[in-house]
Amino acid sequence: MKEVGWGLLATTDGKIVGLRPMGGWAWMGNELWCATSTSSDKVSQLKAIPYAEYCFAKPEGEHVRISGSCTLSTDNGDKLKLYEAVPLLKNYIEDPASPEYVVIRMKPDRIRFMVTTDMAYKDVPLA
Repeated sequence: MKEVGWGLLATTDGKIVGLRPMGGWAWMGNELWCATSTSSDKVSQLKAIPYAEYCFAKPEGEHVRISGSCTLSTDNGDKLKLYEAVPLLKNYIEDPASPEYVVIRMKPDRIRFMVTTDMAYKDVPLA
């Protein structure tokens, strides 16, 4: 994840699937947090179906997939914590207390990775 930086986040509302590159993420304990804006499609999709999947892939195909339930946090403490942990966010968010800024908090229930030598998924034990 650190090598590739940007991951792809997939969400759906049950009709439309959205897949988009996401760079403003960080592990916070056993949760994967990501920054977004309240007006984004992913927020409306997560309100409808609060479950998503990230994929972080190297050019040669090695990748990790992380899926789990999501909550949307507008708590200023959460927003500031992520803002301070991810320097990239300062390029996009002027004020971490902005009501437009929201944190997606994913609690993974499955993490799988694939290496290109055997093309088989391996589950990562969850803590």
